[in-house]
Amino acid sequence: MQPWTLLGVLSLLIAVPDALAVKSHDFKTCSQAGFCRRGRALSARAADAKSAWKSPYSLDASSIAITPNKAVFTAGVKSTLYPDIKFGLELRVHEDGVVRVRMDEVDGLRKRYDEAAAWALIAEPRISQDIAWTAGKKDIRAKYGNNEVVVAFEPLKITLLRGGKEQVVLNGQGLLHMEHFRAKAVAETKTEEADPAPEQGAEDAEEQVVMEVKEPNPRAWFEGDSEDDWWEERFSTWTDTKPKGPESLSIDISFPSHGTIYGIPQHATRLALPTTAGDAPTFTDPYRLYNADVFEYLASSPMSLYGSIPVLHAHSADSTVGIFHAMGSETWIDVAHASNKSTQTHWISESGILDLFLMPGPTPADIFAQYAGLTGTPVLPPHWSLGYHQCRWNYISSDDVRTVQKRFDEEDMPVDVFWLDIEYAEDHKYFMWDQKNFPDPVDMTNDVAALGRKMVVIVDPHLKRTDNYPAFKEASDRKVLVKPPSGEGEYEGWCWSGSSSWIDFFDPNSWDWWMSLFKTTASKTGWTWTSSTTDIHIWNDMNEPSVFNGPEISMPRDNIHYGGWEHRDVHNINGMLFSNLTSKAVQHRTDQPTRPFVLTRSFFAGSQRFGAMWTGDNLGTWEHMAVGIQMVLANGIAGMSFAGSDVGGFFGNPEPEMLVRWYQVGIFNPFLRAHAHIDTKRREPFLLEQPYKGMVKDILRLRYTMLPVWYTAFRETSVTGVPVLRPHYVMFPKDPKGFDLDDQYFIGASGLLVKPITTKGATETTVYLPEDEVYYDYFTHHAHRGAAKGKEISVQAALHQIPLFVRGGSIVPTRERPRRSSPLMKQDPFTLRVALNTKGSAKGEVYLDDGVSYKHEEGQFVWRAFTAEAVGKKSVRLSSTDLAAGRPGEAVDGVALTGYKAANGFAESVRDVRVEKVVVLGLSGKPASVKVEGGGELVWEYTAGVAAGGKGEGAASVLTIKDPKVRIVEGWAIVIQL
Repeated sequence: MQPWTLLGVLSLLIAVPDALAVKSHDFKTCSQAGFCRRGRALSARAADAKSAWKSPYSLDASSIAITPNKAVFTAGVKSTLYPDIKFGLELRVHEDGVVRVRMDEVDGLRKRYDEAAAWALIAEPRISQDIAWTAGKKDIRAKYGNNEVVVAFEPLKITLLRGGKEQVVLNGQGLLHMEHFRAKAVAETKTEEADPAPEQGAEDAEEQVVMEVKEPNPRAWFEGDSEDDWWEERFSTWTDTKPKGPESLSIDISFPSHGTIYGIPQHATRLALPTTAGDAPTFTDPYRLYNADVFEYLASSPMSLYGSIPVLHAHSADSTVGIFHAMGSETWIDVAHASNKSTQTHWISESGILDLFLMPGPTPADIFAQYAGLTGTPVLPPHWSLGYHQCRWNYISSDDVRTVQKRFDEEDMPVDVFWLDIEYAEDHKYFMWDQKNFPDPVDMTNDVAALGRKMVVIVDPHLKRTDNYPAFKEASDRKVLVKPPSGEGEYEGWCWSGSSSWIDFFDPNSWDWWMSLFKTTASKTGWTWTSSTTDIHIWNDMNEPSVFNGPEISMPRDNIHYGGWEHRDVHNINGMLFSNLTSKAVQHRTDQPTRPFVLTRSFFAGSQRFGAMWTGDNLGTWEHMAVGIQMVLANGIAGMSFAGSDVGGFFGNPEPEMLVRWYQVGIFNPFLRAHAHIDTKRREPFLLEQPYKGMVKDILRLRYTMLPVWYTAFRETSVTGVPVLRPHYVMFPKDPKGFDLDDQYFIGASGLLVKPITTKGATETTVYLPEDEVYYDYFTHHAHRGAAKGKEISVQAALHQIPLFVRGGSIVPTRERPRRSSPLMKQDPFTLRVALNTKGSAKGEVYLDDGVSYKHEEGQFVWRAFTAEAVGKKSVRLSSTDLAAGRPGEAVDGVALTGYKAANGFAESVRDVRVEKVVVLGLSGKPASVKVEGGGELVWEYTAGVAAGGKGEGAASVLTIKDPKVRIVEGWAIVIQL
């Protein structure tokens, strides 16, 4: 095709916003992707053959080799299709029970890409020392605990069982197919004498006719009867050369005992994944994992979006199992439910080896721990990044930024971060400020930081191809740019900067150099960002990568990366490396590392270690508001807890009602940012008319009061991997009524249950209570009763109301003083909401550290448990204890507590922070006295109402204890005598 001009690109993407609506013809369907088409055809042939179908792959029993520790075995695999082609299989059992299955072509014409796991894993997993494989005549198996792995020889089939019951089955449907490397066939020719026509002369009688001879293909029953896009593939005006030929991988993965599956983000769809195959599928295309820049994506679709995490949970009331398929190439996944008790999936990838991790569970918490053991836990973010982020494309000048900050302060609305999109940079040369509109970037940033706030600016991966741009010039000189298919020179495409090239972050030579750019002090060895400060953090956008004039708005698949690998091999990993290196750069730009904040649009397995993500260029519609919740939940399941969707939608001009509701959604996302397209009307919350402005102000303040809840939840996920936002199946895995729920969820282990409203004009809603427990309305203290088999309740949900509940048995710590930004809250007192359960008890915790450094890894933190328990029938004792003391064998944030001391430096810095109020809900009667243990009577008030241990519903009894003068860092007890 003809290269696009920069003018043409910008006129399409800026001047004509209507052109941004998603166009299906810009992105492939399965039928337009040769390898997916071949994989689905294979599945169709198997379905037609039914019981006569047999996989051609078998394990060569004579080749089995078991390692000395007996937890690993290798063997050869044969295919009846190609007897001369060799494959190798390896299975190993890890210490935590995860089973790794690897299969690769052996001694092939070329090497398959086998490095995806190396980028995703935090370390090579440790092999079990207690498990042994035992080979028999028909299979080889290993049993450990209640689990067993069985590898059947012919046909090859791998099964994970628990208690003798099948949990995960590989190749049970016979769809395994590793397309081997081969030489391109040369058509045979045949010479014949042509019969001369009457008018031909004798000299023409010997003319040769070339004829292609097509022999019957004996493998057509399995592979199909044609070379379907083996060596070249066209899409729209682009041609993808395939110098390596066909190399796709097909594998069926079945869950015979699990009828619900979750995961494989990112897709705009329900949390419990709808079907794509079988009878009456919800979607006709498989779920696609291919990182893509999809403008105004559909609110219900299996289309690929910005990130890809090939991890999946399969769930039933009996157990949860999971798989992680370490695959960096484009992958399509079909889903079918044979019944509500079993699920079949079919994974079709363009290239790479089989590198599959079977996670045995058996609980959701176990799966999160097993996946975190492979790819790492989510990062513990800087505390300020959990506040409110204000962004748009674009704040037009440094004065604009100052004015926006001033307006927030005039309206007494809290905000922590102001963002700058691409227009801050001169000609979109990132790191270089537009001197006309941003002549004083350091002073501007310092003005923001003076009130405890931060800046975030965008740095995209495309570098403008001009020698007066130091970042490009140095990358070019260092030869660390992605290459075109020839492998020579530098790939050139078009993006915001015009003619651009892309850094190849697979090249280790790029790493230290990229990190050096973010230094805020001058360097003798290269260019650094001296017009920045350490209060500026980074937004990585467009890193799928997005290429305006490329196929599917991305990079050609036959481009070349470090090591000679084609872009097709690493496409889904590409964006993770960009945010990884950026995160390290921000972390290490000072002598003493500080916690970075980096937002990424594109991500892969392991991206949770480096920062936050958002759901991309959504629309200002009710449907996008709703699906954003489902997408954030799905990302959390796959490790990406620090997630959110843009409040208000990126495109469009939401009406005030929608904007209020979207802020209600946003404050219950881990990442809270308002963002808008350049062509939208300004919609900062202070611009709203009353009563909407007051509503949003209250909503934002609610987020800030709950920052202790959010930070404590992030501490937990940074250790356990259990997501910050928890769907019902995570909290109540044995309750089938909650398996499909994705419009209400819990926040960490806090006991807070929220159901944001995402429909226009709503004044009431229903909320599902999954247990026989009391749930208190957070605002009114109304006590609602659940039931043993679950129960729906109706609640009021007018525009100013948020359905938010505290589960009985929870203690929720908050900070109620209004502040302009979160760092100003460091010395603020706490309020404890004690929500008694039906047994009259409750518990909760709070975690605090300085929120910016890594001193918590040295034991500089406060971690307290709060417990309320009935003492006999006439008193309740509320106490605070140190959760870290006396637990040297455990870890906080991955660091052993051996260095922890209660009187650590951080604890001393907040030693005067007190509990200023305690609210106890559900007492059985009016107290006779309320005292600090060992002290005098406290000031308190009591309002009679429903008791937690009773059966009635209505306003709960409320005991309010005023300023008990107990400190957050100390042990204490308050005794309530009834």
